[in-house]
Amino acid sequence: MSQRVIAGKYEIVRQIGRGAMGYIWEALDQHLRRRVALKLMSPDHVASATARTRFDREAKAIAQLKNPHVVQIYDYGIDEGSPYIVMELLEGEDFESRLERIERMPLPALVPIVMQAAMGLSSAHAKGIVHRDFKPANVFLARGEADESVKILDFGVVSMLTSEEDLTEDELQLTSSGSIVGTPLYMSPEQIRCGVVDLRSDLWSLGVLAYRALTGQHPFPGQWLGMLMVRICTDPFPPPSSILKDLSPEVDRFFERALAKDPDKRFRSAREFAGTFAALAERKEVGPAKILVVDDEPDVPHLIKQRFRQHIKKSVYDFVFATNGESALAELRKHEDIDVVLTDINMPGMDGLTFLSRVGDVNPLVRTIIVSAYGDMTNIRTAMNCGAFDFLVKPIDFKDLEVTIEKTLKHVTELRSNARSTEENSVLRMFVSPSLVDRLRSSSPFGTIDTWQGTVVFIDVAGFHARSKAQPPTDRVRTLNANFEVIVPAVTNRGGVVDKFLGDAVMATFRGDNHVTRALEASLDARMQLRTLALRAGQDSPFALGVSIGVATGEMLSGEIGSKAFGRLDYTILGEVPRAAAILQASAAKNQILLNRGAFDVARDWFDCVPVHVNTSSPMAAFELVRRADGGGRAGPNSMAETINLTGGPLGGNGSTESGNGGPLL
Repeated sequence: MSQRVIAGKYEIVRQIGRGAMGYIWEALDQHLRRRVALKLMSPDHVASATARTRFDREAKAIAQLKNPHVVQIYDYGIDEGSPYIVMELLEGEDFESRLERIERMPLPALVPIVMQAAMGLSSAHAKGIVHRDFKPANVFLARGEADESVKILDFGVVSMLTSEEDLTEDELQLTSSGSIVGTPLYMSPEQIRCGVVDLRSDLWSLGVLAYRALTGQHPFPGQWLGMLMVRICTDPFPPPSSILKDLSPEVDRFFERALAKDPDKRFRSAREFAGTFAALAERKEVGPAKILVVDDEPDVPHLIKQRFRQHIKKSVYDFVFATNGESALAELRKHEDIDVVLTDINMPGMDGLTFLSRVGDVNPLVRTIIVSAYGDMTNIRTAMNCGAFDFLVKPIDFKDLEVTIEKTLKHVTELRSNARSTEENSVLRMFVSPSLVDRLRSSSPFGTIDTWQGTVVFIDVAGFHARSKAQPPTDRVRTLNANFEVIVPAVTNRGGVVDKFLGDAVMATFRGDNHVTRALEASLDARMQLRTLALRAGQDSPFALGVSIGVATGEMLSGEIGSKAFGRLDYTILGEVPRAAAILQASAAKNQILLNRGAFDVARDWFDCVPVHVNTSSPMAAFELVRRADGGGRAGPNSMAETINLTGGPLGGNGSTESGNGGPLL
């Protein structure tokens, strides 16, 4: 193939790599006389409409990104029926090869790689692009004239954050099929479960990459696919400091957030991830309040130090200086303990207003004081609307400045205290009913009874008791938690609340608008994701047990039940509705969803349901939820297409992926 010319101008020279759907060649652009990398779809993929769609989407995704840390695309087309992508030719090695050679990297050396990779991901996320196969093999360390730079490769399994109505049927198949798309070792729990994937999934993958590079170990190793999937979805990971004793507790806390099972508890953006990671390389000690002053006037540092010399001498304040927005962001990343920013508006390079819009991405608890000329009220109003805490006008009244700094520091202290309280409430919610936590935080008298309309869902792990008889206690708990790690997000993503765990069952409640529809969507989501995991991980995995689900809707009571005299109370739901849901769940077979009459009356316009008979002590009308209307189409808001066959076929999983052999692209 060395003499082949693609599209009449790209002369193939030699093969240099392999990607998810084809081979990578070094080629010569005969028109421009430059060397390029040419990705040519392999013949076995050309016949697949899905593969061709994915290849086309990869080209379109990369073409949108003009970032120095994403491989650049020059051309795209079809030659003799085979699609091709022409990209910049890189020299160097992928990060996977580097890690295989050196095993692990010290934290300071890893920081620039993570920072640059995060910048590339941030560019993609800003365009609504989720990589979905971010791993060391797709992070290339390109050699330049002076140093190395990171380039993100292979957007072959990219997902676009767009509405389903904008996607073709082939594109829907890419993201909702039961097959694994990506590399399991670096997949987030929601991607493993075939759940909703957004930019936080890429940040999980970046966290796995950073953990492996820092410690030399994978946080969730697995000898076979089923084991790996359970560990990613259920198990904790070893704290990095337990592997390398010189790593600080701050590093452990960073990865607790980066690798949180719940996407809402992870970093909000790639910039925030990178800034926090970079700060780990700085040794910090408890000390004075740290204030960042941003101004391009050369005499400002001297004036500040003179005016606050006593505060500095007594270690009350510590000042950091920057001359524009860009250098200020760099200082924020280096000093994550900065409390207050004092910034001018008019500066060369990045001005104060642009800098203000970026502060929250680096440190959301920092508060900014804007300084501007007295007559510049338009900019001051803009700054206040963009989140500035306060403002001062020139010429500066230093007494006023001191009072403003004190007031701002007090506010930041309260924010940090509230953040700690939020963490404590999050821990509390892990062990008690969320409705009880809300009751404790509310001003309502303890003991009030609420009456409300809503829907109750009982989700039981159907085959748990039969399997658990042969399991040791630790495996029983692990099996149950593996299922709950799928069920709980399915409920909460639809706005439901897990009221309590009852042995091997979950009781969830839904209130507010569309509570019936959301409850049914959550039930279908949980069933689909568990079936998907079972297909991937095999019959011996915890996910193959299946679920039986009962759904009932109507009027309910909430109140405190128990003995106040002996201090044992449970804030719980009363009435016929939870009882009906429990009866329906007990009557449901494996992977069957049963509804009461009230839920059916709402569901009949959105879902396919059939009447069924249930054996109960008192007559009860029951209906089976089969699928969304139109054979799994788009029923209700934010519905997820259910593509797993629920009526038959053995469960199995060979652990294959659709991302090729995981080798480097270039």
